Parts: sequence; C-alpha cells; structure tokens
Amino acid sequence: MLPVTIKKTIKYKHMKKILILFTIVGAIFMSSCNEDTFLLEEPKDDIFAENLFLNYDGFVNGLNAIYALVREDRETQSNVVRASLWQMGTDNTFVNNGAAQSDPFNDYNDLHSENVLVRENFNWLYRIINSSNLIINRAENTSVDWLGGNDAEDLKNQNKIIAQARVLRAWAYRHLRYGWGAVPLSLEEIDGTTYRNDWERNSIEEINAQMEIDLLFATQNLEMKEGTGEVNAAVAGTMLAELYLDMGENGKAETEALKVINSPEYNLMTSRFGVEASEPGTVFTDLFKNPKPSDGNQEVLWVMNNAYADVVGSSYVTIKNIWISYYSLDSQLKKKNLDILYTYNGGKGSGRTSVTDSAFRWYEETDDRYSEYAVKKYFIYPTNDAATEFEVIGETNMDYDDPEDLEDNYLWPYVTKWAYNDPFVLDNASLSGQYNDQMYMRLAETYLIAAEAMMKNSKPGLAADYLNELRRRSNASEIDASDVTIDFILDERSRELVTEEYRKHALVRTGTFYDRTVLYNPRLDDTKVFEYNEYFPIPQGIIDANTGAVMEQNTGYENN
Repeated sequence: MLPVTIKKTIKYKHMKKILILFTIVGAIFMSSCNEDTFLLEEPKDDIFAENLFLNYDGFVNGLNAIYALVREDRETQSNVVRASLWQMGTDNTFVNNGAAQSDPFNDYNDLHSENVLVRENFNWLYRIINSSNLIINRAENTSVDWLGGNDAEDLKNQNKIIAQARVLRAWAYRHLRYGWGAVPLSLEEIDGTTYRNDWERNSIEEINAQMEIDLLFATQNLEMKEGTGEVNAAVAGTMLAELYLDMGENGKAETEALKVINSPEYNLMTSRFGVEASEPGTVFTDLFKNPKPSDGNQEVLWVMNNAYADVVGSSYVTIKNIWISYYSLDSQLKKKNLDILYTYNGGKGSGRTSVTDSAFRWYEETDDRYSEYAVKKYFIYPTNDAATEFEVIGETNMDYDDPEDLEDNYLWPYVTKWAYNDPFVLDNASLSGQYNDQMYMRLAETYLIAAEAMMKNSKPGLAADYLNELRRRSNASEIDASDVTIDFILDERSRELVTEEYRKHALVRTGTFYDRTVLYNPRLDDTKVFEYNEYFPIPQGIIDANTGAVMEQNTGYENN
C-alpha cells in the first residue's frame, strides 16, 4: 500500500472509480436483485476492470482500494466501529454508552438476525473477499505487463500482488469464521455471468483449509517487511500460526510463530523511543505514539496509514471516541472549557464500549500497562494560559452498586492507546474522529500465540519464557511453568492487547467464550448470554435472498 501523503500520484477520481468498482462487485454476492434483470444490465464495472488490470501499477491501485475497505474496520458503524462487533459482550468489554444496535451485547436475548451491525459487517467482509477474488483471478491473465523487466521479476511481481490479496481474503474469512462459524466459501470473481443465489455454508474445516492455502502462499511470496501499510510475510505468518492453533496443529503453530519472532526485521521494544521518549511515560505507551517503522517502532507488523480528509486514502477513524469515556458529561468536568478539557485528556470520547472492571483487575499495580500513562485514572486542566502547569480536576472510578449502573458511566477508566490530540489543529480534539496512523498488528501478539502453542506442545517452561518477555518490558512480575494455563494466557492477552485484539476470536478459538463472559463481564450473567452466542446470527436478508438453496440459521437464532 502506498504511503498516504500529499505526494500520491493516484488521482482522487481514479481511486473513487476503483472503490466504486469493488463496491459493485462486492455487493453482487449480497444482492437480492432479480437475476434476469441483472443479466441484462451493462456490466460497467467489468469494462473498467478490463482497463485497470493491464499492468502491475493497475493491480497496485486495485489493492489500495481493498486496503481502503479494510480501514473501515475502525470507522463508525451503528454508533460503534466495525471492530466492536468482535470485542463487546465478552469477558473484557461491555457496552457503556449504548445504542440500539450495540445494546444487545449487554443482553444477548435481544440479539437477532436483523441486527444492523451484524448484517453490515457480514456484507462488508464479503465485499473484501470478492474484491480480493477479483484481484487474484485477474492476476492470472497472461497478457498482464508485470513491469519486472524479465520473466523472474515478472513472476515475483505477480505473486506479490496475489499474495497480498490472499492475505486480505484470509483476514476477512478469519472474521467470518470466528463471527459466524460455517459460511459460504467464495473464491471466484462474481460478475453478471457468475451471479448465484444457491450458496451453501461451507464447514469451518473447509474455511480453515482455504485460509491455510492463502496464508502459506503469502509467507512464501512476500518479504517479512513490505511497504508501510502493506501486509507482509510477518502478518501472514502470525495469522497462520493462530490458524494452526484453531486447527489443532500446535507444532505448526509454534513453528510459524517463531519464524516471525526470530526474523531480524522485528523486535519487541524494550527501551523508550520516539517523539516523547524524554518525557514521562513508558515504552509500552511509546508504541502507540510511534506506530510506524519510520518512527523507530520495530514491533509493529502491520500499520494502518492515515491522513487528513483532503488526502486520498484517508479514513475518519473513530476508535478513540468509542473507547474513551464520555467524561465531558460529568457534572463537574462539563463546567470547564470543553475544547481545552479534550485537548489535555486524550480527545473527545462517547464511551460506547469500556474495559470491564475484571480486566482492569488482572493487572498488577506495578504493571506499566496499568500505569497512569496507559490507563486514564484522573483528568487534568491547565492552570495558566501557557498550559505549562496543570491541576487534577477529577478522577475515574469503577464504583457501581448494580450492573445496570454501568450504563452511561461517564467516569469509567479507559486505556490511552487511542488518545489523540491533533498536533496541527488543536480544535480537532473535540471531534469524534482522528487522522493518525495506527497499528493493526504487532509482534507482542505473535509472542502470545507462540506461548499458547508451546503450552499445548507440553512446553510450559518455554511458554513462560516468552510470556515473561512481555511481562518484563512492562515491569510485571515474572511467572514460571506452573503458572501457564489457557486462562492465564487469555488474561495476558487482555493485559497486552485489550482494545486492540478481536477478543471474541480468542475466546471462540479456545472454547472459553461463555464461561469467561459469565464470570468476568458484570453486565452478562447466565440469563443474558448463552453458549450459542459464541456465534452471531446469519443476517436474515442473506437467508431470504438465497432462493436457490436453503441457508441454515445458526443455532439459537432460528425464531428471531
């Protein structure tokens, strides 16, 4: 993916056409239109594709459009962000300032097949899949000029394009597998001649098998580091290691994770670095203030490039607004100048989702990941016009007498990973969105996957060593082999990755979603969440449009 700067050579109208193309193609799978009418339509998207995919540069532009779809992961969807679907209603995340489409994740009795967030994410993932299929299928065209200069370089360029598209396809199927279980497996470009209304749900085993093929291809045809913002062999290898855990291939999982960990291109960051290295803070919080390799971050595997709205490739990301509590509605804090309040407390938040009190209590007091730099514990306000001195004007708290009190808890503590103060336009602190670059995946997750594989391979001592690498850099106490259990690893995943990881993926994969959610989420007891809720309902519109075959609903949602 090209770096997002004003030096981009892709014209806005050209990129818009690519996005329209992929939107049209991706929507066909989800469409309930009349097939006969569709076949009579002029396939303008196909005409544009014929003109675009003539050479390597055309395919790069096409991939950029898919990356733009992926960036929607952290954009607003039904008052949360798309990623929230796999985070809220779990052991470490509850819905705080809720809305109609997110409230069911505080009471799964209300989750049904018409839920907009469930439906829109399902459709979005298939847009990514179908757009990836378009790239993969078109890249097989022998008349493409791959601009390599010779046969070997041509093949290298071709495989690099295909490999990136395969990773993005696997990324989407990963969400589908953990979100809905068995889903239709689509591997061909869908156009007017390949439209279908007789889809069937492929098994999880079949979905996993295709993901394995895609990710293996990527690890063999991508470098450990590619361009900033692009997927690479390290991303593919980490995803492959997790996939092998899901498949019960624990030896392969360990091998693939160690390939990434032992590659010289990446290292855990253990010393202060970046723009605020000389100021109070921690190396853990430095990671999020310096998310790119060019910032000195050797831990980041995949970066989400971003920029202001007037630059092609930008995204109005709202992840801070979702996770930062709605502190400006507190009776005392709201008396202050809100623009100033936002500027010095991480920006505006609406507190749609919050970390559970259980998850906060999994930290030791000495753990940097729970320090005042990593978790918001008090609010500050300048005492002079130069903003060189500050006073504490309020504190966060987790006090509540009843779980229902958690709704609209304005002073709930929050992690500072997504805090954003625009360095150029201070007034933007009061906006819901942000334009900064962000990490999508980092080496710490690979360490956690490796430790889980080692534990399952009867190597608890080695697993403890890898977990201690993470714990030492955050000043948490070291553990030994006897401490290593799946619950400890899940706790550690939360301590390290809370609000970053798609939490439900890990819980579904380890078969712990129900038990841990009931145990640790204060809003969900055994009357509000059930074992079948590990999967979401298949959107009713998908079932209804599939007139050529019966698409079964997930268990538990048949009558709602």
